[in-house]
Order: sequence, then C-alpha cells, then structure tokens
Amino acid sequence: MKHLIFVITFFSLSLVGVAQNIKKIQKSWVKVSVENLSRTPIGPDTSYIRYTFDRSKLYMSFYPGWDDYQQEWSADHDNLKIGIDTYTIEELTDSSLIIRLDGFRKFSFLAEEYLSNQEKNLDSIGMFNGKPLYKANDFITPRYLTGKSLRKLVEKNVLGYNIKRASRFLLTFIVDENGRVENIKIIQGITYGFDNEIIKQLQHTSKDWKAARYKSNPIQTEMFYEIRYLDSFVR
Repeated sequence: MKHLIFVITFFSLSLVGVAQNIKKIQKSWVKVSVENLSRTPIGPDTSYIRYTFDRSKLYMSFYPGWDDYQQEWSADHDNLKIGIDTYTIEELTDSSLIIRLDGFRKFSFLAEEYLSNQEKNLDSIGMFNGKPLYKANDFITPRYLTGKSLRKLVEKNVLGYNIKRASRFLLTFIVDENGRVENIKIIQGITYGFDNEIIKQLQHTSKDWKAARYKSNPIQTEMFYEIRYLDSFVR
C-alpha cells in the first residue's frame, strides 16, 4: 500500500511539473541566439524570430509586429513538440527558454515581457501628438491580432497589379497607445493606385493592434511595412 501511495504521489507531482512547464511556456518569446548542432555546415538561420504560445497553438513571426504562421504544440516533461518535430527543453524559467533539436540547431529565447521592461530596448525617435514616440523593434513592438494574417489583409487588393520589375514598397505608420493606426507615410512607392490601396487596407486595421508596452504601460511606436518584388534590393 505504501508503495502504491508513493507511485500515485510521484505520478501526481510529475503531472504538476508538466502543467507548470506548460504554463511557463504560454507567452511570447523572442529568439536571441542560434547554435548549429550539425556536424556539417547548414544554411543560414531563416526561421521565425518570435514564438507566441497559447493553449494549443504556436504563432510564429518573421516580423515582430504580426504572425506569419501557426503550428500545433504540446509539452511533456523535457520535450516540446512543435508540428512534427520534438525539441528537448534545456532551460525553462519565467524569462528564458532554450530548446534543441539534435543534429540541427539550438535556439535560445527571452520572454517578451522581460525584454520590454528594459530601458536599453527603448528606441526614442521624438514626439507625436505631444507624447513620446519610439521606434518598434524586435523587443518592444505593437502586435496585430493574434493568429490573423496582416499581409493577406493589407495586400489582398494589389495582387492583380502583376508587378514584373524589381520593386520595393516601403511605408511607415504609428500605432498609438490605444491600438490606432496613425500617420501613414509612403517612403518608397510603386504606383499611385497600388500605394493608396495599401494605405486604405492598413487604415482598416486601426484598433486591431495591441499597443507596444514598456514596463507594462502602453506606448506609441512607429513601424515599417515593406513589400519586395523580384529580389529587389535596397537603394
């Protein structure tokens, strides 16, 4: 009977440990370093920079402000399964996560909430509407609706333009403390109609953003939005 009680107690504690790990993982993480674990050279790291875990979905982002892809995920003790791959959890705290896929790479992350509390990550660029304005970056950034494709919305009506020459489109905009889109500026356009269509669709996203936060307080930030065609380069 004592042995049975010990097994049940151990099993219960094990479940508690798994639950605690899952709870710790459920937040937004920013990739800060990558280590190659392969014995042979592999291509440069082009994987996502931000991983946001909710209860069952992992939302991954190439750009800090919006999600680009999603996967199923689950955790079991020291294993983190993402899609078909199972990573080993080497470290998991309230502010850090290190996972590895043997024969491939090791990824180190820091929690967004940890990074957004550090003054060194603030990039002040002046004032807007009488309030401080900051430049969005990998660590402190507004976020578009979780799981929604900003690109599909913003670019949905320009697919018919059939751009055949190397082109680069770039604009900036501000997301204020209430998630409103303000002060859209074209830095490099393509055509009048193309540019205006992008502006119109971007304006429709106003109030669909969560403002960037510094020490838990919302701040207004300037972001950029870029589209490249046919391997265009920065001039």
